Amino acid sequence: MKNIYYTKDIKCPICLLEFSTTKVRMSAVKVEGKDEDFCVYYKDHNPIYYDIFICPSCGYASSENSFNKLEDREKEILIKAFFNREIGRNFCGIRSHTDALDSYKIALYTASLIGARKSNMAGLALKTAWLYRYTEDEKEKDFLKMALDFYLEAYDKESFPVNNMDEHTVIYLIGELSRRLELYEESINWFNRLVSHPDGGSNIRIQKMAREQWRVVRGIMKKI
Repeated sequence: MKNIYYTKDIKCPICLLEFSTTKVRMSAVKVEGKDEDFCVYYKDHNPIYYDIFICPSCGYASSENSFNKLEDREKEILIKAFFNREIGRNFCGIRSHTDALDSYKIALYTASLIGARKSNMAGLALKTAWLYRYTEDEKEKDFLKMALDFYLEAYDKESFPVNNMDEHTVIYLIGELSRRLELYEESINWFNRLVSHPDGGSNIRIQKMAREQWRVVRGIMKKI
């Protein structure tokens, strides 16, 4: 077990508590497959379970990459919101599937309080959908729809790259999420937008994926 997990020391930017949280060593991670919306299936140990850091005292939750990147305004909002808050639950150890799901929901709630970028919230919602997909839970669609709405807003209002993704990847995801939600006309329109993009050669892998999914959607629409 000690070769699979390790702990990372963190200081909460809200209540200033110093704590340690569990992570999975990437050397222990084995990928078994991947879906068209980038959902990865892992054997035995899933690093996605540990992407969200949660303070065991005040409950502040965020992805590892943004945990300590709060602006002063955001800190003030969360300090007021979490004052004297006790969550009565510790996410710092080895997490179950339920723990992982709840960690993302808490992170989404936290992000909504500070008005986080829609692209960041889209990423959180998408990973929440993946967690539901792992257990074939219909609630996956609720979070796919949430992710789609956030990505659409991010595409309209944010400058690229967003959440470490270029414009092509975001367009592709919008098309793919639309497909999964059976919004086939919208899906085709977004895949068409990507295939005909004037700078299409800058992300050949995504272009190829878009063409493949365009054919999938066209096939479904012909059957309908």
